[in-house]
Order: sequence, then C-alpha cells, then structure tokens
Amino acid sequence: MPAATRIRRTPITEPAAWTRAEIEADPTWRLPLSPGHVADLDGALAAVKARGMPFRAITRADFPLPAWDGLLARIREILARGRGVALLRGLPVERYTDEDAHLLFWGIGTHLGEGVTQNAAAELIAGVHDRGQDYKGDVRAYQVNAELAMHCDNSDIVGLMCLRQAARGGETLLTSPLAVYNRILAEHPEHLEALHRGFPYDRKGEQGPGEPPIGEAPIPLFHTASDGTVSARYARSYITRAEQRSGTPLPPAAKAALDCFDRIALDPALLLEFHLRPGDIEFASNYTVFHARRGYTDHPDPARKRMMLRLWLQNDALRRIEDDALRFGFTRFGRHGLTARQLAAAGGA
Repeated sequence: MPAATRIRRTPITEPAAWTRAEIEADPTWRLPLSPGHVADLDGALAAVKARGMPFRAITRADFPLPAWDGLLARIREILARGRGVALLRGLPVERYTDEDAHLLFWGIGTHLGEGVTQNAAAELIAGVHDRGQDYKGDVRAYQVNAELAMHCDNSDIVGLMCLRQAARGGETLLTSPLAVYNRILAEHPEHLEALHRGFPYDRKGEQGPGEPPIGEAPIPLFHTASDGTVSARYARSYITRAEQRSGTPLPPAAKAALDCFDRIALDPALLLEFHLRPGDIEFASNYTVFHARRGYTDHPDPARKRMMLRLWLQNDALRRIEDDALRFGFTRFGRHGLTARQLAAAGGA
C-alpha cells in the first residue's frame, strides 16, 4: 500500500488518545503559575520594553525565563508525548496592558516554537474577538461570536491567551481526534480510507498572486506515518467553502466519512468543556487536539468585550509526520506560515 494511503488498523494507545473521563481525572496537563514564574515574566518584560523591542523582534535569547525551565520542559513533553494540551493558570493579566500581553505571550512562545503568520495581513498574533460579521463565505472563525465546529488551527502548535471573557457563553470545547480515530476504527472502519485520502481546502480569499483559490493537494484528516503514529488535520468550513467555490460536491462516501467524524467528535464521552478565564494560557498540538467554541454574547462596554490572543507556532520536532500536504498544505500560501524572520526579509507586514 502506498505511503499516502497507509492506514493504522490497531487502536491508538498513546496518552493523547484521551476520553473526557481520562483527561478530567488527570491533573498533569493543568499547570499553575507560581509567584516565581510571574516574577520571571515581569523581569523579561521589563527588559524588552527598556530596549523598545516590538514583540515580533523578540527571540528566545531576548526573553530568558530561568524559573520556567522545568515548566517549559513539562509543556513540551505534554504537547509531544502527553495529552496534547497544556493549560497554564495564574497569570495576573489585569496588571498588564494589551500591548504588554502581546510581549509576554510572544516571549513565552519563543521557548516552544517559532511564531508564524496567520492571515493575509501577516499577523503573528491575532486578536480573537467579534468584529460584527456573519460567519459565512470567506469570513474566518476568529472574527465572529458564532458557535464554532470542531477543528484545528493551521500550525504545529496553537496558543491562546485569555484577556477578557464574554458576558455569556464562549466555552472552550476540546476533543482528541486520536480517540475519535479509535471509535471509527471500532465502529465504522470503512470510513478510514476516505479520511486518509484527503479533501480540498479553500483559501478563503487569502491566497497570494498567481495562487489558486483552492489548495492544489487534498489534505488528509488522518495521516498514518511509517511507525504507526497517527496525526490529524481538519477544518470542515474550509472543505465546505471549497465545495461552494468549485461547484463540485464531495462524493457521498467522503461526506459520510466527515459526518461520522463530526458526530463522534462531539460525543459527550469524548468532549471536554471549560471556560478559559482571564490570565489562562492554553497551548495545544494541532495534530492531536481539536477545539471548538460555544457561541457567546459580549459585554456592551467595548473595554470589557471578549478578547483572546492567538499564537501559531512551528515546531519541527513536535510529531512524526511524513505527509507535507497534512503539515503544510493548509498553512503555507499567500502570507500564511511566514516566520518573523521571513516576514522581515520580505519587507515586513
């Protein structure tokens, strides 16, 4: 069987294939920040501010966090070989301006990977907040307050920092696509081939000059590496938009496979739900943890409206992936997927 269609036929047993009961009973992915961790952040923040550094210019060497050595090692282990998600709690975010929060978030991120751009505006940190748009067409999920379906982001690691909560709603939902894989293997193995074969992804109008509006290579939902490691990549809204733009619906077998995945991913036995609170920082592997969000209602006061900061990190050592379409097909087009160094070399934003 060709490598592109290699399919694992045995259950996944790694810690990232968790059920809700398993991850709720496991405290090791929830990491409280100590006063020493916060003091370290404050010292690094003061140093980069004294030098007048914009966040995108900050490197790991510019933002030393010696008190974080053990914590950072734990986060890396969780993302690569653990549950796939790490939740940091205890940052007194009310003490910082939004600009300081950008510096802090980027500085922490430099110790976990290399930040990459997220949209046609080449933003390296995106503000996740409601911009009053309808979630349709080329509008992207982070710009609306609507309920969001289960998906991953377009990078190796995604980070979210909560600055302010909504007035109502906005709960975070997480599921393990590896646990979903196990259920499909047990209950509907006939769908695994279609899920490995891949799907067209739209670029939502953010392609570069001369690039097609739909990606050239199909992107698999599941990829099985030669050592049996399974990784996942999924955002159905991009697949649906590709159907609309091309006028070509998915074959019935492909649609049935996606419907099966969506149904199992939202099974209460697999679904973890919680609120990200102000000061929370979540890092997740996009290959082993998918996320969704409940719709929300904002505060009428603009200063209190829900605001998250989103960081996309590239980390070549995170996971064994042997399919460039899965890793890069959804991430490198237009001004997406550029590092700060590449952006600077190209003339900035």
